[in-house]
Amino acid sequence: MAFFKSSEEFYAVIQAGFDQLATDPKTTEDFHKRHMVVDIRGTDPTVEILLDGRTNPITTAFGPYSGKSDLKLELSTDLFNEILLGKASVKAAFTGGKVKVSGNIFRAMQLRDLFYQISKLYPTILREMGYDV
Repeated sequence: MAFFKSSEEFYAVIQAGFDQLATDPKTTEDFHKRHMVVDIRGTDPTVEILLDGRTNPITTAFGPYSGKSDLKLELSTDLFNEILLGKASVKAAFTGGKVKVSGNIFRAMQLRDLFYQISKLYPTILREMGYDV
């Protein structure tokens, strides 16, 4: 059974994380310097997150996106959750084929710092929102 029952639950948690990151621009400085637009798509539940590093603070959008992105990642929402909880390795997910990448794989590895920054907040956000972690 999936960790999140709906895309709305997942979006609420992720939005809370990026809202907290936005309070300290240093946390997203590395991603912003790269001026990337990243489309992250998850399954079960189906989610889509757009991260726009061309703005400072970075902009996030949730739901279908039809514009051009520099990079598209596709993975299960549960795997994304496990990565942010530190229960799954980003590197192992990429090299093990659990993440499908459209675009330059080396640019995908540049997301490591952004994932690290949000993963520092993520468990606390989940607990505050009533999730058992």
